[in-house]
Amino acid sequence: MLSYLWGGKKAANAEKENDNPELAMRTAMDLHGDFNTRIDGTLEYEDFLVFRAIITRQAGRGFAAKRAELNEKKLICFREKNQQEYVATFREGQVEY
Repeated sequence: MLSYLWGGKKAANAEKENDNPELAMRTAMDLHGDFNTRIDGTLEYEDFLVFRAIITRQAGRGFAAKRAELNEKKLICFREKNQQEYVATFREGQVEY
């Protein structure tokens, strides 16, 4: 499962992941199949881990461009020793994610 999060080792016959994170997420969910739920409606632990891994990976892919932009802005603030602007940029990143 951790290899999925970081795009690790893939099967030799695996097809390329879709460029659109939402469509890639839907494909991964379809490949997993049905998610088992308990009687109270919550997911079984194993299925929850798979679900969370899929969502986290695709959210990270969707946010990658904005993260790179904000990291560049944070680096500039760090070099200028502007802590207030650095913290504001960090908060902006947390809100965006």
